Amino acid sequence: MTSGQRSALLAAVEAGGRLPDAVVPARVLESIPEAWARTDEETGSRFLTPKGRAALIPLDRFRQLRRANPETGAVYGLNHRDGQGLHRDGLVIFQSRDSRITGPTDYWMTNARPYITERGRKLVGMPLTAPPFAVRLPVGSHAVWIREGAPPKPVEVKSWPFSDGTVRVHPLTGQWPAYREDEVPAIELLPG
Repeated sequence: MTSGQRSALLAAVEAGGRLPDAVVPARVLESIPEAWARTDEETGSRFLTPKGRAALIPLDRFRQLRRANPETGAVYGLNHRDGQGLHRDGLVIFQSRDSRITGPTDYWMTNARPYITERGRKLVGMPLTAPPFAVRLPVGSHAVWIREGAPPKPVEVKSWPFSDGTVRVHPLTGQWPAYREDEVPAIELLPG
């Protein structure tokens, strides 16, 4: 991916998925594969696809952003290189406890922590504000995962519903429950 393509796709994340054709040079738009941004037949506008979103960042960084705490925005487990890459693309910021913003190279001097940005939330499909689901099943609450053909499973809610309708949960029972999280359909969760 060229830097022009990357800038155009990141701008599309900000614009709700539509490539900003008025701002991006035509040669850059033409170089973006249809698999990353499909063309609407009626309007001629191009829209970011799931493959385009996936092409923006490696899968492990995508998962780290998806595991961010939706209430505080804190991102856990970032190594230095991932933090630099996500900061470069405007997907995380480093902020100290006294609200000072620092760069990814000197965050350790101010004890700053990474936090997901609005752009990062949009990229991974995380709501910007608490949805009604958060009142019924707030982050940290216990729920029961009801699946067809499987026994009810107690879980801890770890996220708000993403744009794809899934919620991150942590199983409370089973083999090695402390090391695994699942993404399950929000409609299959009941207060526990």
